[in-house]
Amino acid sequence: MLKEFIEHIQKTTQPLIQQVGDSTFAIGSDGSAEEIRPDIDHPDILPLHSLDALVKLVRTEASKAETPLYITIPDHLTVRCFGQPQPDARFFRQMYYEAKATDVPGWGEMVQLGFEEAQIAMRTRFQETTDTIYALKLLSDICCGAKVVYNDNGIATTVTTQKGVALQSNEQIRPIITLKPYRTFQEVEQPESIFLIRVNERGITFTEADGGMWKLKARQTVKAFLEEQLAEEVAGNGVYIAL
Repeated sequence: MLKEFIEHIQKTTQPLIQQVGDSTFAIGSDGSAEEIRPDIDHPDILPLHSLDALVKLVRTEASKAETPLYITIPDHLTVRCFGQPQPDARFFRQMYYEAKATDVPGWGEMVQLGFEEAQIAMRTRFQETTDTIYALKLLSDICCGAKVVYNDNGIATTVTTQKGVALQSNEQIRPIITLKPYRTFQEVEQPESIFLIRVNERGITFTEADGGMWKLKARQTVKAFLEEQLAEEVAGNGVYIAL
């Protein structure tokens, strides 16, 4: 009797499977219903680390898809490629690729470095500009000076460097310079940023002064690069590129 009672309890507590149209529901003993949604087979998102790889895969693989492709640049380090929602797969939207710029040195909103460290950074973490050359010369003069005197009036900083006992130079530092740190995909031109520089006895400080607008410029540059590389696909309405 106990065995039969247990079997009866198990049967009455098991959900009832009910087919309604194209959907399947599990109905519990309390009358609650939950739709049983099948798992959709789809390829994993392929991680990429360059725009070149993204372009080649879009041309040779993803462009064979029946629906148009969409490429977006959500930030200065990321590009995503995906398709339209698929009605026969419960409107699942397939994400094909995600390219990440993982090998760029980057540069913070405010960076303080010693003079020699800043010299190294100017040569290794920036694309060359006129102001990069100016900053290198300034840092070199300060490093070579046996005696350095600073005068900061809140608007500009004056640095006096003395070499030996006779040679002395006095130069007012430009407070604003334009630099191009490596901060996005290295296949494109790096975005310019305006930096406020300050010098003291501990080193030099670079403070970003463009309100982060360089991030939008970086995304626009990546978009222009992809539009050029995928011009045929874009013209044929097979690929749409947006920020």
